[in-house]
Amino acid sequence: MKFIESSGPSFSGSITPDLMISKMWLAEKLLESNRKFSNIYILGSWYGNMAYILDRLGVPYQKIINVDTNKDWLKFSHGLLTHAGVKDLQSMNKDANKLNYQQADKNSLIINTSENDIAGKNWWINIPSGVMIAIQSRDQISKQTYKNLKEFDQVYPMAKTFFSGKLNLTDPETDYQRFMKIGIK
Repeated sequence: MKFIESSGPSFSGSITPDLMISKMWLAEKLLESNRKFSNIYILGSWYGNMAYILDRLGVPYQKIINVDTNKDWLKFSHGLLTHAGVKDLQSMNKDANKLNYQQADKNSLIINTSENDIAGKNWWINIPSGVMIAIQSRDQISKQTYKNLKEFDQVYPMAKTFFSGKLNLTDPETDYQRFMKIGIK
């Protein structure tokens, strides 16, 4: 059976409780790492909710780079985040699979909470070694999702893994599992 994600391509779809909980889970784990980040790339940034949560929860960073292929979402999120007081933002209208991560250094962080929506793996392949990465995906949504945490974990080998786990969530259609992995490539 194929499930269609209820969090449709709209602002209201981007703030469903399950998506907000999963982004807060990621931010809380980043806070536990006690790291200060230079540039944070957020791939598939959509409406900028991850940037807002990172800023509000106090994850230390110098700059957030929201990356998305949709110019309208980037424009909307930049305006909303600026109005909300989120500082040091950059919007990048680009396919994540074509990024060269020029602004990444050993203190950078790459976040991809849209792994199941980004076709291909060049976004992963192009990330320089030694950079911290946080990835989330889920089960039950498409052929690009994973049956379990072990399968998800094996697709993204890291030099050092700080966290690998799952969270049981519910969207309006179904219960599902959100998988997350944080570590150094």
